[in-house]
Amino acid sequence: MSFIKKNRVSLWTLGIILVAGVVALWFAPLIVVANVWFMIGLLFLIGAAFFILEKAHLFAGWFHFRKKGEEDLKKEKIKVESVGSLKNGPIVVNRYARFCLIVGVTLIVVSIFLTLI
Repeated sequence: MSFIKKNRVSLWTLGIILVAGVVALWFAPLIVVANVWFMIGLLFLIGAAFFILEKAHLFAGWFHFRKKGEEDLKKEKIKVESVGSLKNGPIVVNRYARFCLIVGVTLIVVSIFLTLI
């Protein structure tokens, strides 16, 4: 029950996409609807990958922007320990990534199931 409360928006979005696909069955064959659901699922997975990589600190330690009044920082070295602890941190799956993963994986599984019928 807590899963449903926690991910209510993603389940509503998934339901709207599935209902739109069922309505589209009146106008298009089943394979076309399943292919569209698969492509939409892939787009959501790309979005999830983006949101996960956004929090990954891949560029930590590359740039150090000067604050107002600071001199040039070419002589100052970056602390390796702070960058290493940032980069070796756990993978963060935020709510936007979770939303995209739930919708994307479900759409892909439903579309694969429908093409097997």
